[in-house]
Amino acid sequence: MTDSNLEIAEVHSKAAGGQRSVISFLGISIDVLDTDGLLERIITFAYEDTTRLVMYVNTDCMLISLDNDSYKQVLNTADLVYADGVGVVLGAKIWGKTLPGRSTGADFMPGFCEIFSKYGLRLFFLGAQQEVVEEAASQLRGKVPDLKIVGTHHGYFKEEETSQIIRLINEAKPHVLIVGMGAPCQELWISKNRELLKVPVLWGVGGLFDFLSGRTKRGPQWLLDNGFEWLCRLFVEPKRLWKRYLIGNVKFIAYLLWFRFTKREFD
Repeated sequence: MTDSNLEIAEVHSKAAGGQRSVISFLGISIDVLDTDGLLERIITFAYEDTTRLVMYVNTDCMLISLDNDSYKQVLNTADLVYADGVGVVLGAKIWGKTLPGRSTGADFMPGFCEIFSKYGLRLFFLGAQQEVVEEAASQLRGKVPDLKIVGTHHGYFKEEETSQIIRLINEAKPHVLIVGMGAPCQELWISKNRELLKVPVLWGVGGLFDFLSGRTKRGPQWLLDNGFEWLCRLFVEPKRLWKRYLIGNVKFIAYLLWFRFTKREFD
């Protein structure tokens, strides 16, 4: 058995034997797993005969869920919800819970795709503008030549076009549909159409295609590694993101401290 086959066997073996472990944080069930664990679970899901929902949460997602019951319900019916953002990890710690760390798609996706290619997994990218999602696919193919991206489609389509897009996706027969429309739109779309999509893994990824294409810059790695990606993004897109990161972060901390230290239960 080659080294690559040994690596594949090891990943699949660990994933197949894994059991889901979650914490409840501000009314959302979040999986207790690191980035390696996330990879293992997605590979397992891709080989199952059912459809699995994979979603992420950051502080902005948590705030949206406080006011959007439909979004909250979708998150809590997903098969895997991972922490994408240091704010959720630190917030959970204040809450008295432990998460291994954040898993951010812009960091892990190239490495994931190397493993996906070894498994022969087929991916379909849905979201962003057409030139952006195509460039994201091109960038990944450049890094992983054997990667099977079987289709791309922009995320700016009308409701009446949904059936045509679902048909396009199903005809491509991907193992993983990666949806980058932003929260909560992508999660609500995935949940609404999950019965029509003949795909093992439906995965919401937010603005990942913008990062993979190089259209959105992330900042110095040392800032990213120390929990300051939000500051880098705020610097790059201040007009669009100032409310999310300045007002949103304060609001998140206020909610967290109020419910944590007033001993109130959170449904």
